[in-house]
Amino acid sequence: MGQLVGLLLFLGGCSGALSVRGEIVQPARVPVRAFPRILVTADDAPEAARLADAMARHLAVGRSAVRRLAPTEVDAMRSAGRLHRATGLVHVSLTMSRRDRPAWMRRDTLDCGPLGCIESRRPYVEDVPVVRVELVLTVRDARSGRLLQRERVEEEESGMDVLGMRLRVLERVEESALALLDQRPEPVTVELHPVDAPAVRAALAHIAEGSWSEGRARLERFVRSDAFEALPAAQRAVVLYDLGLARRFDATIPAARRFEAAARALRAAIRLVPEPRFASALAELEAHRRSRALVREQQEATAHNFSLARADETEAGLPAPPPAYR
Repeated sequence: MGQLVGLLLFLGGCSGALSVRGEIVQPARVPVRAFPRILVTADDAPEAARLADAMARHLAVGRSAVRRLAPTEVDAMRSAGRLHRATGLVHVSLTMSRRDRPAWMRRDTLDCGPLGCIESRRPYVEDVPVVRVELVLTVRDARSGRLLQRERVEEEESGMDVLGMRLRVLERVEESALALLDQRPEPVTVELHPVDAPAVRAALAHIAEGSWSEGRARLERFVRSDAFEALPAAQRAVVLYDLGLARRFDATIPAARRFEAAARALRAAIRLVPEPRFASALAELEAHRRSRALVREQQEATAHNFSLARADETEAGLPAPPPAYR
């Protein structure tokens, strides 16, 4: 094993835990990419228009055909029957406000008297400007106008540089809004716990190098061995906990199978020793399972809607919205 792995294992031995990296794919909060055609509109405010432009450019990097239109243009197209099925409409509403908020400040003062001068910092109250931006993203089925989703993003900042605060708050709102549109891999820190067994330490070393599959396979073999049965109950529980996490993050196994296998190992650990960390790992596994299910639903909705876009446009009825909007 490399020097990095040796250092990780050494630190794990000192702290009782080995920290490694896992990855969870989070579903899109606003899954409009499930539509093969996307229309983006905005309020009259210049800040809303600029954000809608940025959103249209962002969505255009992908499979969907994206158009930036005025709300009146969409209304005219709907009235004329020129909107295709499987078309999503995203409307950007943005409000910016400024107010003053009293805050305690301190100023340097020099108090002088018969015995000389003393420097001090006296408290006082001053009104500090606060800039607040609220963004509302509204998603509709473009053809029918049916509301599918409404999402809010809020940011604020206080200080004396009002112009700079406006720019920074708008930048943060734009960054947060664009992040809502995409599925994204999210790194997570996973804590594994070595026990006094060479086979387990070797398995964790492979995981520390990024090979969840090899580490899991080694742990699977160990828990079927007599050496595992000879361990005290507390150490067997730790090995089962490590195995549950290794199963969870081994992406070579189909998701449904690995999540179920991971849950079995974690429940077995809890039966041996009901430690809070084992229960927390089981709860995190269930959250991971739900996230994976939403990702899968979004993928299936995308495939369904893109197949509708390729089908005969004379087919009657409206397509079903993506599952995330039901």
